[in-house]
Amino acid sequence: VLGMDVIIDMLYRLGLERGIPRVEALTLGAGEYAPLDMAAMYQTIAAGGYRMPLRSIRDIVDAHGEPLRRYPLEYDRTASLQAIYLLQYGMQEVVRTGTGRGVYRYLPDGFTAAGKTGTTNDGRDSWFAGFTGDLLAVSWIGRDDNGGTGLTGSTGALRVWGHFMSRASRQPFRYRMPDGVAVQWIDETNGHLTGKGCPNAIMLPFIEGSEPRQRTNCSPRKYGSPKKSWFERLFGGDD
Repeated sequence: VLGMDVIIDMLYRLGLERGIPRVEALTLGAGEYAPLDMAAMYQTIAAGGYRMPLRSIRDIVDAHGEPLRRYPLEYDRTASLQAIYLLQYGMQEVVRTGTGRGVYRYLPDGFTAAGKTGTTNDGRDSWFAGFTGDLLAVSWIGRDDNGGTGLTGSTGALRVWGHFMSRASRQPFRYRMPDGVAVQWIDETNGHLTGKGCPNAIMLPFIEGSEPRQRTNCSPRKYGSPKKSWFERLFGGDD
């Protein structure tokens, strides 16, 4: 059980500085935030748990290009690398098989990205936040009278994000599994540990020690294994 205090503290650590409501619906995304607020939070996720305050001005120079004032990059680790890795994995699944899979109408299939859609009540706001290897962007669609747009995150803001990233981003998201994370075969119907090639087996990462304790009765099989997932191809090897 996490509790409200733990959730709010993590949101602050990720980059939100105001407007976090202490309500149960917070776990579903309740709150009113500006796109810049969301960009600050997702920047921490994209940077592997390092919080880096966003700046619209980095340097001020005179007419000859000589610096008058600089605002150096500041960063601080506010979340564990292992936890952020699992979050990044989940966000990659969103764009591969979930509500954000429409991004691959704009990006090449092998171009790794991570993101999350968002839709508020009555379709008033359409959100998409995501990142590649060189860029993070947050797109929002809404009306100035706060009326409904008729758009979800995937039918509205995702399209804006996809069009922009297809033209601006040049590097897919690359990452390395950190120490303290291990992959396990899981039966997706009940969440129990299982074996490669067993029915309903999928490969998932876990922080070591947090993997399920219960097991199915199926043992790993050398033959008849299902087609490898993108995650297995990347990390699973051939054993």
